Amino acid sequence: MRNLQQNLGKLNSLDEQIASQRKINRPSDNPIGFTNGLKYTNILSALGQQQLTMKDGEVYMTVLENTHNSLNKAFGRCHDLAIQAANDTVNHDQRLFINLEVRQLLEQVVANAQTKHKDGFIFSGKWTNQPPYEIKKGEAIYYDGYKSMPADPTNPASQPRQPAPIAKPNPSNLFGDPNYDPARPVFDPDQKITIQLYDKNYDDPNLVEIPANPLVQRIIPGSVSGLKDFQEKSHVVPPDDPSVVADYEIDYVNGTITLLSEDIKKVFFKYEPLPPTPPYPPWFGELKPAEDRPPMEFEYIYRNSIDMTGEILREIDTGITLKINSNRDNLFGKGGEEDADSFKEIISLMQGLWYNDQPQISKSIDNVDVARKRNLAEQAVEGARLNRVELTFDRNEDLTITNTRARSDIEDVDFAEVLSKFSLAEAVYNASLFATSKLMQQSLMNFL
Repeated sequence: MRNLQQNLGKLNSLDEQIASQRKINRPSDNPIGFTNGLKYTNILSALGQQQLTMKDGEVYMTVLENTHNSLNKAFGRCHDLAIQAANDTVNHDQRLFINLEVRQLLEQVVANAQTKHKDGFIFSGKWTNQPPYEIKKGEAIYYDGYKSMPADPTNPASQPRQPAPIAKPNPSNLFGDPNYDPARPVFDPDQKITIQLYDKNYDDPNLVEIPANPLVQRIIPGSVSGLKDFQEKSHVVPPDDPSVVADYEIDYVNGTITLLSEDIKKVFFKYEPLPPTPPYPPWFGELKPAEDRPPMEFEYIYRNSIDMTGEILREIDTGITLKINSNRDNLFGKGGEEDADSFKEIISLMQGLWYNDQPQISKSIDNVDVARKRNLAEQAVEGARLNRVELTFDRNEDLTITNTRARSDIEDVDFAEVLSKFSLAEAVYNASLFATSKLMQQSLMNFL
């Protein structure tokens, strides 16, 4: 019976190997081989996960590559249009038509900046739910030094903005005023007054300044409305008086309006001529109340105030990660109040076209080329990273094949050999059954 059970055990072991296709099905089969097989399994599992990660990163960078190609075409077309518009033979009407095409290219660049991968913006760093740039419809708000808007006492980092003074201090007591104050601002009719615009329609939750209306930059030329209608309806600037010249200039790139004539200043400021004798008014050039200030609506490209310098990483090898995203500042420029970015550079061209300013159009040729070169530089970096991922993926596949073969040598069965052993074990077991039946024949006496 013992020999019979041993033969049956060998037959069952071979049958299990054939069914599982593995030589080792439990640690007791081969303790050392079982341990080595687990190690190879862990290695193959890590390699497989790295392959999935690299494939995802490759798709991400392919989306980036396509976006770079689209940006190259847009910047290249803007560059060609700038060269065309800078020609002396092009008149203002033709430049306005060119401006319409440049606007479409600008909107295309904004759309590229909002490119998504798996519902996340690819140029927003780790803030993938926030667009890096977007076109907003804004309404101008003018602040007179924020006198009534102190810093938030609950937020020590917040400070009220301090724009440049809109009136000159009175340097000397020219009129013998007994209440003379050298620090008192005096409105100068010949002074050009530049007012920074802020967006009344939007409170930026990421700004620590009080109030949180974002500073407006990158106004799209041709989108400004409201101011001229206000001038015509204003009793200060009657439309039927041909002697009135309401002269102003908008800096679309930096989001400012410069008042050039005395008449347009009267639209914005409480203004009265300096009387010939004392007493003099305490303030000249004070902004009118908010309800009396002229409305001004426009479209502008808002740059998200969140710091989007974060990196998106993918593990391509054990302990080795690779950055796969392109930084917004590196691709489009920093875009701060004193910084240039790709959108300002295109709007600079549009401003030259709008004002028929040939020198600015000529200057914009180089500006747009800077935007294109930034994009090409980032595209080269992304291309190098993509090549590295492809090389690492090939190496990963080679390692997968090598480790799979090594694990197979330890765990997998040789079917020809196992089937041969199984046939022999089956014959031995059947012979054992036959011999046992002969040796252990029973009769009726065994049961009495």
